[in-house]
Amino acid sequence: MNLAEALALLQSAGEQVSHRELELLTTETELQALGLDSVQLLEMITVAEHSIGLRLPDEAFGRVRTVGDLCEVLMAAAPERQAGAR
Repeated sequence: MNLAEALALLQSAGEQVSHRELELLTTETELQALGLDSVQLLEMITVAEHSIGLRLPDEAFGRVRTVGDLCEVLMAAAPERQAGAR
């Protein structure tokens, strides 16, 4: 999984959970700025996990503050897709 794929995945997951169109996400977007409550944020992560077929480690989220941080977690969890394998 590359950065563009991770951003697109999070954009889609966020919109699915919030039932509204979100502003275009960037790596600098603060998660708090998405306007999601804590349950919606967890749901967004769950949607992303299901999309890549992996369970992300809980300890990885302690340092996540931005969409870019979350992208890094996703890319690290799906390294086989980073090389462009499809």
